[in-house]
Amino acid sequence: MKSLTSYPVKVVSAGFVVLLLLSMPLFWARFLSEGILRENMSSRARDIIIEPSGLVPKDIENDPNVAIHSQITGRMLGQDKPFTLGVADYFAARAPTGRRSNIYHYHYKNEHDYTILYLDENTGLFVYHRTHKQRLPDQTTVLRKIRLYAGPEGVSETPDKTLGRFIAPITDSGEGYRAVTLFDKKLRRFFSIDFKQKTVIKGPQLPKDDLHNPIQISFLAKNSSDTVQLLCSPPQMRVIIPSDETKNEEPRLRKPKVEFHTTVRFGVGSRRAPFVLVLDESGRIDLLDKQTLQFAATAGYLPAPEALFTPRPTPSPRDLLGYEVLPVTLGTDHQYKGLCTATICREGAAMAVAVFDEKGRSINNQYTNAGEQYDVPGGPALMIAKFLLENLHPPILSIASYFTADTFEAAAGHRALFILPNSFIAMIGREVTDELVNNFLFALLLISPSIILAIFLACRVAKDATLVGLSENAKLCWTITTMAFGLPAYITYRLTRPKITLVTCANCGRLRRPDMATCHRCGSKWLVPELTPPTWRVLDSIAEHGPTSAESPPSV
Repeated sequence: MKSLTSYPVKVVSAGFVVLLLLSMPLFWARFLSEGILRENMSSRARDIIIEPSGLVPKDIENDPNVAIHSQITGRMLGQDKPFTLGVADYFAARAPTGRRSNIYHYHYKNEHDYTILYLDENTGLFVYHRTHKQRLPDQTTVLRKIRLYAGPEGVSETPDKTLGRFIAPITDSGEGYRAVTLFDKKLRRFFSIDFKQKTVIKGPQLPKDDLHNPIQISFLAKNSSDTVQLLCSPPQMRVIIPSDETKNEEPRLRKPKVEFHTTVRFGVGSRRAPFVLVLDESGRIDLLDKQTLQFAATAGYLPAPEALFTPRPTPSPRDLLGYEVLPVTLGTDHQYKGLCTATICREGAAMAVAVFDEKGRSINNQYTNAGEQYDVPGGPALMIAKFLLENLHPPILSIASYFTADTFEAAAGHRALFILPNSFIAMIGREVTDELVNNFLFALLLISPSIILAIFLACRVAKDATLVGLSENAKLCWTITTMAFGLPAYITYRLTRPKITLVTCANCGRLRRPDMATCHRCGSKWLVPELTPPTWRVLDSIAEHGPTSAESPPSV
């Protein structure tokens, strides 16, 4: 009974180890092929330049002295970094001496001037720690340390329970960390904390039926330093400065000097603006009034980058590998003129840049083509290699990738080992179409090499299981498992199959197991010769002692 119970455990344990050891080299092989593709992408596939931007008044943009129009530049960065996104942050947030919470801001100037702002999850209070040098009237300096605690009900120098408790806040980095705008998902309202004035302002509570679901405030970006760079530059005017005639130079050496000056001042992401940007879970970007802490208008949305197959029209932020949003203001009064945004698709192969005016209307949208990542030397070969590597994956896990393509966060999909959210079949799963049956059949066609290999290995397993005499139930289980898991299941079977030396059956002439009472091929019993001892026996006493009198031969 114990051996029968331990055998399934042995098989499952061996199968998991085989699946893990086989998935790891396949993962790194896909990593290498995708990394080479991204490294060799042309500038046409990774850069977008919009000129003019459309955010500057036409009378300024059309000035004849303007040499360089306003530009919005989006660029894909960090072609080898999408696979490590979030790993360092994950371990840093959970280290024993690491961050106290997921909300942790650190602003450092020097060893005597720095600010720390974090959420103490035990008390539900924001902790503001400020260290700086202060000059006294006698011109001496002292090192001053400030420590404040902020809750929904106020700011204090001690963590008093009367301050209340934040439950699930999201926040911006604040104006030098002295002022913070935040939204609590459980309390369903915005708060503005000013540590300098030691005040907390509450916004109105959002109704339960309100569809707003903020996920980011103020600085709207995701993996921007690793995947995408968004730049916004104002128009530049050519200014000719005549040569200095007083210099003792020959006329042929005197040349006018050309300089470029900005005609207007761009305020990109200025904190002096009377609003703050709020990113919704749906990908919509809203304007929040800083004074009333209420939504003022819709500023735009995150554009959907092109993909090999039809993408979703309005992707959520979690479906994007990276994005960055920049609000644009003009002049010293920081007049809001609109915003620009750049997004990177889940696979990291295409980018989109969109521009919106001050009323949230789309001005310009430009995209790179995801297929251009294969338009490099060796690109088709790398695409075929990636396709074949994915087809060495178990068919059941590939089908699971098809149905769960949207459930994984984009950056986490690049670290997946068993489920492949960025595989070709997963791209089909995310395709927008009404023909679900045809879509699924096309997905099965993509993994047909994997299915054919699994069927071939399942036939070999069934044949060998019959040979070694496994029961019909065991043979059926191994056949189905091999068809589902393919190569890992076949390797597991070869490692765990019964180790028995077969003998030839005297009845059917085929190999049979000697540890079974009947032949598992024909059902015949063992043909064992009769081993009953005879009634007579030969003794060796005659040769040693001679014949006895009773046994002496008769005399002649």
